[in-house]
Amino acid sequence: MSTETAGWLNTNILVGFTKKNGRPWWFDASQQPDEATIYPGAIPSEDVERRIFNWEAQERPVFVGGPNGEVLEVEDRKAIVHGTTNQLFKIARSDYEIHQYQDVLFQKVKDILDDGELHIGSAGLLRRGAGAFVTVEPSENLIAQCGLELKPRLLAATSHDSKLATTYKMVGTIVVCDNTLAMALAESGPRYKARHTKKSKIRIGDIREELGLRIANSGDELVQFIDALADTTVSESQWQEIVELLAPVPEDSLPRVVARLENKREQLENLWTSDYRCAPWKGSALGVFQVFNTYRLHIAGGASDKENEPEKRFERNMTNLLSGIALQNDKEIFDAITAVTSGTSR
Repeated sequence: MSTETAGWLNTNILVGFTKKNGRPWWFDASQQPDEATIYPGAIPSEDVERRIFNWEAQERPVFVGGPNGEVLEVEDRKAIVHGTTNQLFKIARSDYEIHQYQDVLFQKVKDILDDGELHIGSAGLLRRGAGAFVTVEPSENLIAQCGLELKPRLLAATSHDSKLATTYKMVGTIVVCDNTLAMALAESGPRYKARHTKKSKIRIGDIREELGLRIANSGDELVQFIDALADTTVSESQWQEIVELLAPVPEDSLPRVVARLENKREQLENLWTSDYRCAPWKGSALGVFQVFNTYRLHIAGGASDKENEPEKRFERNMTNLLSGIALQNDKEIFDAITAVTSGTSR
């Protein structure tokens, strides 16, 4: 989990296209630096280099105290640190390979696209620099027949603390609520990963081969997926059946557990009936998807640590998206919708 205050997001995450998409949900004007971190259009690539990827991780030797007070170097270990602040990220094995942010998240993304123009939508650091990401996206949003604005994105991320392999993948975002539907663009696993070892090389040709068609076709796939959901009718009784499947209240649960689960159901019902991010599509599979995604991404797990909730939620959502957890959650929602609307859930 992140250890910084909410101010970290406002100073270390750059967000573009705010004129069209609005400010990020965690934006706080009082915590913005003198040079704002939000941009009305695409983020200039030089700003990403200057403000975010302006340092490198370094290797340092690791020493331990000997039995007679001597200092001994640990030969098969090395420290991975922030080259400017000396923040310790990891004590790594000798074969650990640093993937510098400037290289794998900027230059290689530029090489992948190879079109001479980067529309950078976001870039930032997490965990005091231990993790980083960048997204590249079209300058114009797509609009589905159901009225939702959509945006396909190429997401690249990596870390210096081994919490994340260097990863490149396509994701799709519903702009109105910043809900990311991993399933829409992940049916055949369009994700390239490279571990932080000397034997694991990042090859532009391999990334292009894995993601190439998805970069070209991701917009059409996203629109088709959303419109198919919008065209699938979900009656009120079917909605209640889906809630039973995805948010069950076991009969033998302790009272405090029942109270927590009933509270979750109440929040889901409020999203279904009156929330602007979901209610316009009430009565459809898209509405169901919106409810459970909005709850998972923006509501769930926020009561335990209010002070650090924004940055913890941001990091958790990013990690789930890259690790495949978000895809699994999307599939569970989709499977429940399919089971109920096809009559196979009984």
